[in-house]
Amino acid sequence: MTIGEVALRANVATSTIRYYERRGLLSADARQSGQRRYRTGTLRRLVFIGMMQDIGLTLDEVHGILHAATVAEWKSIAGQRLAVLDEQIARLQHARGLLAAALWCRFDHPATDCNIMGAEIDRRLDRPRAP
Repeated sequence: MTIGEVALRANVATSTIRYYERRGLLSADARQSGQRRYRTGTLRRLVFIGMMQDIGLTLDEVHGILHAATVAEWKSIAGQRLAVLDEQIARLQHARGLLAAALWCRFDHPATDCNIMGAEIDRRLDRPRAP
């Protein structure tokens, strides 16, 4: 496949493919008349890179996974990202709970009249301050 065909199938710009090549994330499988040619395996690798970015990995982390010498190396990178995602999910669930509570308040304003929001304000005021 040409670079244009691969870009179209992977839904990325041709400049992205060239950039990934410069970063060492993928390479053309051959050249024909001076043009890059790619096999299906390289297309799949390109889509994998996109998937890893979708889950929040940096290109450096993706590079680490793609070039890991052992299973433990890539699993370490993936495990660290999973821990970050778990922290983000916990914060988002807490935020969702606060917002849902504010919507359930029967009073005029959540900042001043809602017992649920008032309790959260008090909790935040009672926690130790950073030095």
